Amino acid sequence: MSSIAPILERNTGKIRFGVDDVKPAVDRLPTIFARSQFEQILTTPLLAFSHEDTFETIAAREIHPLALAVHTAFSEHRPLVLTPDIIWLTIAQGLAQHINNHAAELRANFVSHQGKEKLVAEIDNLPTLPTQWAEIIEQWTLQLRDRVGADVYRLMECNFSTTTSITRIASHVVMMDAFQKYFDFVVMCVCGIPEISLLGTVADWQSIYDRVASLERYNLGWWTARLLPICQEFINTAVGKPDRDFWQCIYKPQPVYGAEYMTGWLADLFPYLRHGVTKSPTLRNHILALDRCELPPKEGDEDRLAFLFGRPNNGVALTALPLGISQVDFKLTDRSTTLELELIGGFIGIHQDSQGILQPEIGWGVREQTDGFSQLLDRIQQEHQTEPPLDWSSTRFDSIPRELVQMLERFDGANLYVDRDRAWRILPAHLWVEYCKYDDKLPANFCYFVINPVIDLSDGRSIAYNFNFRSQKCWFLVGNKEDEFASSKLIATSAIELFERILAADGAYYFDDPNFQHSIDI
Repeated sequence: MSSIAPILERNTGKIRFGVDDVKPAVDRLPTIFARSQFEQILTTPLLAFSHEDTFETIAAREIHPLALAVHTAFSEHRPLVLTPDIIWLTIAQGLAQHINNHAAELRANFVSHQGKEKLVAEIDNLPTLPTQWAEIIEQWTLQLRDRVGADVYRLMECNFSTTTSITRIASHVVMMDAFQKYFDFVVMCVCGIPEISLLGTVADWQSIYDRVASLERYNLGWWTARLLPICQEFINTAVGKPDRDFWQCIYKPQPVYGAEYMTGWLADLFPYLRHGVTKSPTLRNHILALDRCELPPKEGDEDRLAFLFGRPNNGVALTALPLGISQVDFKLTDRSTTLELELIGGFIGIHQDSQGILQPEIGWGVREQTDGFSQLLDRIQQEHQTEPPLDWSSTRFDSIPRELVQMLERFDGANLYVDRDRAWRILPAHLWVEYCKYDDKLPANFCYFVINPVIDLSDGRSIAYNFNFRSQKCWFLVGNKEDEFASSKLIATSAIELFERILAADGAYYFDDPNFQHSIDI
């Protein structure tokens, strides 16, 4: 029988209660500036950021900040703060992933147009301040509201008693992420935890319950069935009856310690997990298909040992969770200049207050796109014949170069320069057959390697790649499948270099030029 957790503090919009009988940590965790850490995670500088440059978060890892905050609070005995915004933004990002994963199937639920409609935000001058970027985001989301409907807009927006301007804007970025398969966005210048504090009113948490209940219409009954009991416990806690057993199971039930797999109800907030190769949240969370009453297995169950040693199908690895960042591409046009930019919103890290209490932090930012390969893929799709993207749920790959992952997410096969004597056929992934090659001219560590043909040429030759997972280096060679590439030639050391050369040569087999040579850099 469950028991009511001891209430330590209660006032309007806040209840603080004890969870586990552990001694709270007294030392504060080291912190760093949130902006510099977020830029390090994104690997590019930000043009705008929601928080002050002096705002600090604890050191991050490549783990969703909500899961990392709960993990840190649980394993290091630190207090935790949760808000309606934190929980709803996590759920809304799950909805966005579902819509992006099933865009064609769900299109009629949200829009009536075909293809992608352009949504234009008009400004007088190039934005330099976060407030100016916020106004642009507001223009886009109001246009989205007019097209997808006010009900969907209200469903996805954070508008709770705890909502700030920052969290509201971040929820708007999530909304844009959800519908980016239907719209293009353009800016135009015409001219174990000791205690938890649950913030928010009962009405806030009831609103989340009602929103979750409405998600079933989008073919999400398999997820909402697990979310609704959790949402009810949030309501019960806000009313003043926190179920201690429930909150002790937020992360992973005792006595399961060690490996960073979580089996608690927090795992149910994530409908999709990251694919091992693409790192995109396209894999349905397997834990949602398991009976929660059987997590973890009971004492004596034959699966308990496998469970304790972290067998993945009994829990969710923290590294498999999405990172909690929503991203939307857009164009900013100022007279004759067009900038390729990206809007980012979601969880930026974990804030620690003066008393050492942890809280996942929501924010947003703007950065310039530096992905030249993405622009090459845009050009291929615009100028050549391409096939639909790869269905990653049925693939056999363990690891492939990041650029080829990007390509397969755009198209799984293409025909380039079909009207020329020398055409290029990019093979669909299921035809990428492995060949083992030996080259005694290479250093010993590299003389024996595996290659995968990815492009067939009209003269019978093929282009294959070799990928070294440890060094992340990729070579492209031209040769013949008939002799298993016994005689081959290095023609590029990255997918970007290969496609740049193909397009620059206007389809000519540039590597046949007698003056072409490529030095090997291992």
